[in-house]
Amino acid sequence: MEKRRSRLWLAFAAGLICKSGWACVPPLEGTRLESPRHVLVFRSAPIAVSEHFSLEIAACAKSGGAPESLKVDAHMPEHRHGMNYAPAVKALGPGRWRAEGLLFHMPGKWEFVFEIRAAGTTDRLAHPIVLSQFSADEVARILQHGPWPPAARRDPSNRVSGNPEAIALGEKLFFEPRLSGTGSVLCATCHAPFRAFQDGRARAFGLQEVDRNTPTVLNARFSRWYGWDGGHDSLWSQSVRPLLDAREMNASAAHVARAIRELLAVEYQKAFDRPVPEDDEAVLVDVGKALAAFQETLVSGRTPFDEFRDALAKNTVTDYPAAAQRGLKIFIGKGNCSACHFGPHFTNGEFADTGVPFFAGRGRVDSGRHEGIKRLRSNPHNLLGRFNDDAARSTATGTRHVQLQHRNFGEFRVPGLRNVAQTAPYMHNGSLATLRDVVRHYSELNEDRLHADGERVLKPLKLSEGEIEDLVTLLESLSPQADRFR
Repeated sequence: MEKRRSRLWLAFAAGLICKSGWACVPPLEGTRLESPRHVLVFRSAPIAVSEHFSLEIAACAKSGGAPESLKVDAHMPEHRHGMNYAPAVKALGPGRWRAEGLLFHMPGKWEFVFEIRAAGTTDRLAHPIVLSQFSADEVARILQHGPWPPAARRDPSNRVSGNPEAIALGEKLFFEPRLSGTGSVLCATCHAPFRAFQDGRARAFGLQEVDRNTPTVLNARFSRWYGWDGGHDSLWSQSVRPLLDAREMNASAAHVARAIRELLAVEYQKAFDRPVPEDDEAVLVDVGKALAAFQETLVSGRTPFDEFRDALAKNTVTDYPAAAQRGLKIFIGKGNCSACHFGPHFTNGEFADTGVPFFAGRGRVDSGRHEGIKRLRSNPHNLLGRFNDDAARSTATGTRHVQLQHRNFGEFRVPGLRNVAQTAPYMHNGSLATLRDVVRHYSELNEDRLHADGERVLKPLKLSEGEIEDLVTLLESLSPQADRFR
């Protein structure tokens, strides 16, 4: 009997608590704050620098007397000063107010302060807010560069995409020198992990120097075209190319197939669920697919920019440098960089003439995309061919419809900018040593070097030295090195 009374008493007490505390729900949807005695909700229209705005506010009592009056203010804690205007607070009814005449005169970290007076005492509630220097339109453009990382998706053209056994085989192949004709060069010769999976050279060097800079394979899974000229339409087809290039690894289908049969037959069977076939070319393509499965796992980490971008979406505080923010404003505005360097990977995935000379050497030119489309169409490993594991050929839409145009001469792939601070030198031929050189190139662009029949997106940016430094700071923030800003 005593236990039953105890249970009834606890239930009754809990009911009183719920009634007095949890039943306090202000009649307004918005940002919710609580003190020991009150619950307050406020809501505002979008807030911009140096523009007056108002707040809708509602409050109720969790305990004690109902709210009698409300005072509203705001200040910048870091600068120890407040607004230049005193807001007027108008009562709209019991527990409802409207504060008018607020104005934040500079971007940065602000704090709303609400003082509720009831029964002779005051409750103080505060809420931080970050006022961006970016307009609503600019914020929308910035948010398009995320979120990061994107969700992983398997490649339908590669039947072992995402297969753990194929990934393990691909990793072994990536570091296996015996795939090369001389037994001395491996994929990691040019795509060194400690160099962000490139080599730091102006032009790649396998067995000989080639005409182009080594691109990183980080984030390669997100590309539409591969190689500076887009001569390949899948990561696995691109992975086959250097094996056969005489200047890079100088192998053949027969050599690669023999290496698999002698060295990795067990691993091959686990990955592809069949013994190594007699068809040397089929084995070569499968090596490319295993290499692709491994490279799909190489995704760069989150960066200071990502933290800022996500904080901007939530209107929360971040320590992203002011210089990087100024650079970002140039990137999406005056510089129009995001016209080509678009989306979470900071590339539209296509090709452009950037005014960089396309001479590859004495008497030789590199025609870029123009020749790349020709090579793509003639490649037996393209996505229109028999090695595509996507029976519907939905992955081959781009290959089927790409058009060869005269303006493609001298165009090269627009690279993604993630990890760009770690992948110098730059451009298709490695001709620009630093990020400052790249920014200065676009600032002082010689329009006469652009193809006469090409697009006219690029104009000289004519940046000041300070703007150049700001843009470089932004680009540096696209690499996962948060400590460089601390």
